[in-house]
Amino acid sequence: MARAVSRRMKQSRRKFMTAGAAAVAVPSNAWAADSKPVVAAPGVVTVGALFAASGPDSVMGDECLRGVQLAVADVNASGGIKGKPIVLAVGDAFETAQSTAMAGAFIAAKHPDLMLGTGSSNFSYPGSAAAELAQVPYIEVSAAADGITGRGFKYLLRSGLTTSMVAQVATAAIAARYAGKKVGLLFNTGATAGAIAGAALAQWQQNHTPVELMIGYPEDVADLHDPVGRLQRAGVEVLLHAAGPDDVLQMFQAGHDVGFKPAAIFGCSDGYGLRETAQAIGPAFDGTFVSAAPFYPARAQYIADAYMAQFGMAPRSAESLTSYVGAKLVFDVLNQSGGDSAKLLDALRKTSIPQGTLANGWGVMFDKTGQNTRAFANLQQWRGQTLTSLA
Repeated sequence: MARAVSRRMKQSRRKFMTAGAAAVAVPSNAWAADSKPVVAAPGVVTVGALFAASGPDSVMGDECLRGVQLAVADVNASGGIKGKPIVLAVGDAFETAQSTAMAGAFIAAKHPDLMLGTGSSNFSYPGSAAAELAQVPYIEVSAAADGITGRGFKYLLRSGLTTSMVAQVATAAIAARYAGKKVGLLFNTGATAGAIAGAALAQWQQNHTPVELMIGYPEDVADLHDPVGRLQRAGVEVLLHAAGPDDVLQMFQAGHDVGFKPAAIFGCSDGYGLRETAQAIGPAFDGTFVSAAPFYPARAQYIADAYMAQFGMAPRSAESLTSYVGAKLVFDVLNQSGGDSAKLLDALRKTSIPQGTLANGWGVMFDKTGQNTRAFANLQQWRGQTLTSLA
C-alpha cells in the first residue's frame, strides 16, 4: 500500500508539472496575443505586463496575467481610459543575469505608458529597476518580497501584500492554535520564500517563541528527503513551510516516505494556494493551513464568474484576484487622472480607500516606501479540495 501511495504522489507530480506547462501554453489570448510588436499610439493606452511565461513561476505568472486581462476587459467594456482602449504588451518575466537589461529592452520596444508585474519577486527586483531607469510607472500587483519597496524608487508602487504580512498571519495562528508545540521552519532561499522565513524568525524572536529546527534549501533543490527527515527526527510538531513554486509536492512526497506527520503544516507560498497542488497531493493535503492573499470571497464572485467564462475553468489561485484588484485600481485612478500616466503615481499616493472596499476585501493607502498598507493576508485551510477562509 505504501508503495502504491508513493507511486500516486510521483505520478501526480508529473501530471501537475505537465498541466502547469499546458496551462501556460494553451491560452493563446494571453501570451500569443503579444506576438506582434506594440508601438506607442495616440489612440490607445499601452500597458506593459511582465509575468512569467516560462520556468518554475510560469503557472503563477499565467494566473496573474489572467487577472490583469479580466481587469482590462472590464475597463475596455466600460469605454476604456478616457475613451482610449487599453492594449496589453505582454513580456516573459524570468530571472537571468541579464534580467534588468531584458526588461529595459522590453520597455524600449513596447513604449508602455505604465508597467504591471510580476508574480515573481525574483524578477520584480530587476523589472522594477529597469522601469525606474526608464522613468516609467511600475505597479507591482503580486510579488511580495519586503525589499522590493525598500529601495527608494520614485516610479514604483505595490498594491499587493508583503512577505511580512504573510509571515505575521502564520506565526500568529501557530501561537494561538499550537502553543507549546515544537515548531520547525523549512524554507526555500528564493526571494519570496527567504523573505517570509526571515520575517517569521524575526516575529518569533520578538515573541520569544523557540524554534526547534530551521532548514533552508536552494531554489533548484530536487529532493527534500534529507531536510524533512531531520524535521521528523527532531520531533517537529508544527511546520511553517515557506516554499518555492515546485517545493510543496516534494515536501509532501518526502514526508510520506520518511513518516513525517506533524500536527499542522502552515504553507506560505503561492504553491500552497494553488488548486492543482491540492488535486495532485489528494486527501493528504486536507487540513493544511495557508497564509496568503484572500481567495475569492463572496464579494468577488462576479470576477470568478468572468474568469470561468473567459478561461473555461474556475480560478486556480488567489493570484488572479490579487492581480485583478491591483490592475483595476490602477486603471480607475488613471481614468480619474484624465488618462495622463505622468500623473498616475501621485494620484495613487493620494488615494485612500478603506479596508473592505475592494473586491478581495483590501483597501488602499500607500506609505512613503510605496507599499499599500491596507493589503493583508488571511488564514485559510484546505478542506475537501476546497480552500476555505478562516478569518
